Amino acid sequence: MYIPRDREVSLHLPTPDEVPTRRNVNDVAANREKSFVAVATDDTIYIWLAYPQLLLCSVGLSESEVSERGTLRKIYWRFDSGAIAVSTTRNQILVYSVLVSEENCYNLHDSSDVNFQRTSQELFLRGSRPIVNLLPSVVINLAAPATCCVSSKDEILVCVRNGFAHHVTWNGVIDPEMSFRLSSVPFAHDQLQSKPDYVTSKTAFIADAVYAPLIGGYCIILSDGRAALLTSADALFRPNSLLGVWALNLRDAVCCDVNHKFRLLVFGCKNGDVCAYNLDDANGSLVQTFRVSLRVTNGPELSNRLGPVSAVRMLPNGSAFSAVWEPRNAEEPGASGSESGNVLASPTASTTSRLPPTLAIFTPFGAQSFCSLESLMDSHGVLPSEYYTSMEWGPEGLQLWLGRGDGLAVLPIVHSAACGNPVMEHTNRAVFLSESQVLISPARERETDACAPHAVWSHINVPHEYLAANWPLRFVSTDREFRHLVVAGQYGIAHCSLSNNRWKIFGNESQERDLLVTGGVFIYGDTAGVACCSASEEKPQIRFYPLATKLDNRHASRWDLEARAILLAHRGDVLAVFDTAARVLIYKLSSQNDGGRDSYVKVSMELLAEIRMRDLIAHPACVVSLQLTQLNLDARQAKATFAPSVDTVLVNVSGRLITLNANPDDENGNFMLNQPMVVASFVEQMWHDRAVSSTPSFSASPSPAKTSNGATPSASNEATVSPHLSNALWIACGAKGIKVWLPLLPGRRSAGPQEMTFIAKRIMLPFELDIYPIVICASDCLAVGVESSPQQFLRSNISMYVLNRNSEVFVHHLLRQLLKRNLGVFALEVAASCRTLPHFSHALELLLHGVLEEEATSSEPIPDPLLPRCVAFIQEFPEFLRTVAHCARKTELALWSALFAVTGSPNDLFEVCLRDGQLDTAASYLIVLQNIENSQTSMEQAARLLREALTAGEWSIARDMMRFTRAIDSGDIDSPSRTPPPNAKTTLSRRPTVSSPTPINEGANDYVFNRFQAGAMKLNKVRHSHSISEKETQVRKDSAGSANVSSKTRVSRGQSSEMPSPVAPANPMAKRMEEILEEHAWHLLNEYCIRDLGYFWAELGVDLTRLLGKRRQALSGNTTTLTENDKNCCFVEDFSLALTRLHSQFAWPYPVAGSRFVHQLEKKLGSLKISHSTASLNGLAASELTKVAPPTEATEHVPSVEAKSIKPTPSSDDAESSSGTEIQEVKLERVVNGPSTSQRQSSDLPTISSRPTTPGASTGQQSLTNTPSDSRSLAGDWQATEVLVGESSRRGDAASQAQLDYMLDLFAESSTVDWMFLLCVLRRDDSRLRKEINASTIEACGRIPFTRVRNGCHELMRWALVNCIGYVSLLQTFGAHLDVVAEQSGIANLRLPPKKKIATDANATQSTTPRTSRADVSHAKSNLQLGAAFADKANGNAAKSRHRSRSVDRISAGGGRRYDHVVSSVEPNEEGCLLM
Repeated sequence: MYIPRDREVSLHLPTPDEVPTRRNVNDVAANREKSFVAVATDDTIYIWLAYPQLLLCSVGLSESEVSERGTLRKIYWRFDSGAIAVSTTRNQILVYSVLVSEENCYNLHDSSDVNFQRTSQELFLRGSRPIVNLLPSVVINLAAPATCCVSSKDEILVCVRNGFAHHVTWNGVIDPEMSFRLSSVPFAHDQLQSKPDYVTSKTAFIADAVYAPLIGGYCIILSDGRAALLTSADALFRPNSLLGVWALNLRDAVCCDVNHKFRLLVFGCKNGDVCAYNLDDANGSLVQTFRVSLRVTNGPELSNRLGPVSAVRMLPNGSAFSAVWEPRNAEEPGASGSESGNVLASPTASTTSRLPPTLAIFTPFGAQSFCSLESLMDSHGVLPSEYYTSMEWGPEGLQLWLGRGDGLAVLPIVHSAACGNPVMEHTNRAVFLSESQVLISPARERETDACAPHAVWSHINVPHEYLAANWPLRFVSTDREFRHLVVAGQYGIAHCSLSNNRWKIFGNESQERDLLVTGGVFIYGDTAGVACCSASEEKPQIRFYPLATKLDNRHASRWDLEARAILLAHRGDVLAVFDTAARVLIYKLSSQNDGGRDSYVKVSMELLAEIRMRDLIAHPACVVSLQLTQLNLDARQAKATFAPSVDTVLVNVSGRLITLNANPDDENGNFMLNQPMVVASFVEQMWHDRAVSSTPSFSASPSPAKTSNGATPSASNEATVSPHLSNALWIACGAKGIKVWLPLLPGRRSAGPQEMTFIAKRIMLPFELDIYPIVICASDCLAVGVESSPQQFLRSNISMYVLNRNSEVFVHHLLRQLLKRNLGVFALEVAASCRTLPHFSHALELLLHGVLEEEATSSEPIPDPLLPRCVAFIQEFPEFLRTVAHCARKTELALWSALFAVTGSPNDLFEVCLRDGQLDTAASYLIVLQNIENSQTSMEQAARLLREALTAGEWSIARDMMRFTRAIDSGDIDSPSRTPPPNAKTTLSRRPTVSSPTPINEGANDYVFNRFQAGAMKLNKVRHSHSISEKETQVRKDSAGSANVSSKTRVSRGQSSEMPSPVAPANPMAKRMEEILEEHAWHLLNEYCIRDLGYFWAELGVDLTRLLGKRRQALSGNTTTLTENDKNCCFVEDFSLALTRLHSQFAWPYPVAGSRFVHQLEKKLGSLKISHSTASLNGLAASELTKVAPPTEATEHVPSVEAKSIKPTPSSDDAESSSGTEIQEVKLERVVNGPSTSQRQSSDLPTISSRPTTPGASTGQQSLTNTPSDSRSLAGDWQATEVLVGESSRRGDAASQAQLDYMLDLFAESSTVDWMFLLCVLRRDDSRLRKEINASTIEACGRIPFTRVRNGCHELMRWALVNCIGYVSLLQTFGAHLDVVAEQSGIANLRLPPKKKIATDANATQSTTPRTSRADVSHAKSNLQLGAAFADKANGNAAKSRHRSRSVDRISAGGGRRYDHVVSSVEPNEEGCLLM
């Protein structure tokens, strides 16, 4: 793969008069070694040095010579670079002799001044810079202008416009016997049976030609667009032996070139396409290999401006070819803006459409790797008006010389390391080679550390000391672990340790100049191997240089070869060498080290096998790559091997992949090759994991593979990869796509011999990718490629090319091909091994979408459709519902009927999603239902989904649904469905039938029943604890329905503009959604889920201030302006239950009383009947409790539950106590209360206040002592309550405190006095209580709600004496304040009978919206900071507090309430109460 990097470098072309003018470059041509580049303008010839870019010589024509001979057109080099021939527009060809001197030019001399002397080695020019002179030699006069020339060693084939072709020597002599006319040459479709015909047109001539010796002749293009191969049985190509073979179906060719390595003829066409032909070995005909057009991803409109291909240039090694285009003529069809949509079509447009300089690079078989039009916008700067006229590759393809209408430019190129060295084909990281650097991509496991991992590269700079004398770099290789790097230039080698970036080069320059690398480099163990040839002795060798010592021939292990090595293949301890004699030599490598002080690693080679391939290849240069691998996966079959773990040699011969296997040994100890088998055609590159692993990955007990140095390969997860993928052979076929030779293994199935009888061992599966792969990650089913992205500057025409990696998944392609061939069992095995991949769900979507698009849009009926098999396959995975929903959303509406006819009705799939709790997927199906079903069905399903989302705490789903319903126009709801529903008879083939939901009572709240449906038959025990185990932390979910969600994923809805404040609904569906939100708000409030209510408020932006205002009216008895939904609100019926749930939701610790306070309480209360919890604080035994406090009335007996004993540490209060009471041990027992506060027998409770209390509070009360205790005197003991309300008291975390603050502000703004009181009690904040609850509060909320709060305070006092003694003093203080406020308001004697629900006024009529209160004004202001308080925090405390917020079993199925049973205890620091 060859792609540009950096930017174009413009070169100045001087003129004789030194006038700065732009020169129109007509042609750029390089010699055979690519060391000199000749450039031709209209009147001047320039000779440039390729590296560094230095102008060596220039020859110009005078004006008289130009008028006589014409302008210069094309340049052709002689084979030995001794002369050049230049064609002109007139009937002449100019031949110049090229004289190259051994002296160097551009010799720089340092100044005598020390400050101006060169100190850096990079400032010295060490390479060859010869002096070149051009001398006019011969002028060849022709009868007509020359159209093209073909240069050879001794002569030139000159094609003339009159239809003749002449053989002309370099001395200018024309051989008339060798000349021929085009009309006299017979042409046929093949070389065997086709009847020849002749070109009858007298005006036809050869427009372009190129010599193709490995194909067998000259490739020519006629003036009428036809192309042919001019062959001959005579080596001299005499006219009588010529035969032309037509390129079939090609009539618009304009230029051509030849790929010698892949034996391809490449043509540029008039319509802008590029095609290639290969020679059929059966009958000698030319068969089209590929035909591609320029692909512009980010600017497809630019392709409409393309004209004919002006030039095609093939890289000498055959790894790539480039093409440039001319702009389309405005007079041609489709060139005008009205026809092609070109924005440049205007009255001021010129005769040609503006086309930016267009260059593209392709792989040998037509895969496009680069296009200069990518990301090019017309609005970015001024586009250059001149296009590319010609081009030429530089040395090793590291440069691309471009001739333009305004000058000359050089574009730097980088290429994959595998292009020059096939040893690097199987690396798991991308390695690219540039002019002076080696670029290595980071390991995939480290890419997550970078913000832009696709653009991160490791740049390894080659030392200038080595590069200056040995440019260009030709080979590069690394080891499997990327610990060492070795490069080879024109001479010698250099290696680097990648851990410290330390290089080693030859210290002896003569040894470096004597080492000529011919076959490549590799790393074996601790040595660098090189296939080279001694320049002085011309002796081919394999050398091994130790990496730990200096590069010196004294330390090298040398092994002589019979012929020069061309290619290498290395696998473990086995080395294969392909030489010029067309032989594959397989060696066994072994290393040893004497262990002495001056010892070094020595490598020995043992010849194992020799394979002669003369009969299989046309020429040794046609061998592209060579690989050693192991394809036999059945260890039970004894087969012959070339070496241990090597049973197959893969040879890529001109794009044909051939496998060479050995037969078992015969009696003489020799082995014969099996019949060579062609596995695939059009092969450019191949990947095989087992080509670098010495241990089969498919075995009963796999063991880690070891390299030669004992290290384990980096592919540590190979054992976990599917054997189908790890043993597959991946093949890149250019424009033909990707092929995989997949083994069909039984896998985990116990397949018998009969089952696998009719199944092949391997199968070839083709598929296409949008990228050209450089690395195939079989374990991740990921193809990694590299693209060159141009960065266009706004105020200039400069484009910087940056290398970026891209990737694409391909597992869905494999699954589709297996299902297409009825191999679903193997598809399941492959998919099962990919289940852990992060992109597996996306792959299933791509699989379904691709099959649906192809079959649903087919114009003809498909006899064996793949869609049912694909759906049945996806149903085997739990991602089925989500896959179908996402595929439907990304597909056109017209294709939905075809999809749901196979998958089943979307309504049934929606029901399955609700049943399985897949609410996200159900939301996707809701969009489908809105377009398919009628409005009533979609509205009902939307309401159900919203209820389920609110129940599960999925606020994001609820928020999206509200936004979705509000965006629907009211006219769209009543409109008929746009897509006909699928057949009602269609059901899920592999899924159980979805039953209809269980009907519920019409008068009941369906949301409440749906929420607690799971616990309706069983009442679970609620356990509250401050210490949560790790298992519970991982399993529990917070009130939002998610566990440990990052704060970044939850955005404050109060600060977002996505959820506007509720307004009048625009359609019935939105109105219904608003009612459901209000129902859920009442439900959360009635169930005392205050923290959930806060999240509900923050995420959905519901106006709770308005709803709480309605509640205030309802509690005050004003139900005239309320709707039926608003009357669902209830007052706080059970204050103790509400308080315990607040503690659980906000993870708020209970207060605890110190031993000093208990001692003082005993003195004030006297001989009380002590409850279980109070007695436990004094260390009384259970038997003594029975004697002290016998039950006065018969109550329902519930067995007590013992908890684990806690041994607290004595606190500071104990030390200061005068009595010195010490708590030794606390035995926790559950105190069981009755079902309701009003029904509970409380004869053992003391009289709380001397003042008259409400009837509800005084019912069943009896004095426990003859001496009444005044609450105000007890509450005045501030020294005892300071521990409960002061700073030393233990509180919750900062997140809970912030949430409580915002909820308290909300209730304060809406005058919700009962919850204001409970939150103040929870926070133990008496100052906030005095601030919020006063005489003005009673005026705002009303007398009845305030009276209920007083009753609730008395209820909490009774509960605290039994369950949490720490609350007693605090409640006494709060109750005293409430009594004072009641006296100030004159309602101290007000009594209220208990109610459970607000009475419904049958005669009440619905009226307009209630009057706006002061809380409504500040609603928007409070929402600005609400989301910050109810957003998930990053610390663990916030996550734990969210986990405790929800209790699923808060209400029993019978409808009766129960208390959350708690017991009180003293913690070691006496700062909290531990609840079990």
